[in-house]
Amino acid sequence: MTYKKLNLNMTYKEMEAKTNEALDTARETIDLFNSAKNQKVKDNLRDKLKHDLNKLYMSYDSINDKFILNDMLPKLELYNFQVNEVVYKSGLSIKKSFEDNGIETISAEYVRADDTISTKKLSFKDAFL
Repeated sequence: MTYKKLNLNMTYKEMEAKTNEALDTARETIDLFNSAKNQKVKDNLRDKLKHDLNKLYMSYDSINDKFILNDMLPKLELYNFQVNEVVYKSGLSIKKSFEDNGIETISAEYVRADDTISTKKLSFKDAFL
């Protein structure tokens, strides 16, 4: 399972660069928290960071009150990205193989749905009649 939504509309190099940028941000955030002297600042940061640890590639060590870089998560995301690319390319290879052997295939056109949701309340009549 991946901890971030994978964007398969990019190359592996782009995904790797994006992941490395996120890792650099995580390192800086960890350094900032772990070196903070003011306890109120640490309390505030801790509360905010604990909610998104996986997205931020961090783990929290409650015994030592420190954040630690979790480098397994980005590796997992890059691995999942590669697997999804292989699966997609395999699907294309299978389609080509079918066509080469005279099996008819069809092409589907996929449209990305937008993220807007209608909040208009429907009446019973509109919904069911």
